Amino acid sequence: MKTWVQHTSIDGSVISGTWEATPGTWHATYAFYEFVHLIEGQIAITPESGAPVTLRPGDAFIVEPGFKGTWKIEKPVRKHFCIKLK
Repeated sequence: MKTWVQHTSIDGSVISGTWEATPGTWHATYAFYEFVHLIEGQIAITPESGAPVTLRPGDAFIVEPGFKGTWKIEKPVRKHFCIKLK
């Protein structure tokens, strides 16, 4: 995985940038709100007690604080992100 933070708000409460990852699977727990715009690749996101959602280039989505589940990178991914930290 690679992350480039390209902007940080003056008060440090919001960051945005680009993230890349190669295929693999991991469990994620989110403490913060994240907006994502998928540029390349394919991801299957499965909430702990839900059905998988497959996301492809051009898709935009939100991950809410408190999300717990699995991210499966099915094809190498590049995404833009914006995370509210506070």
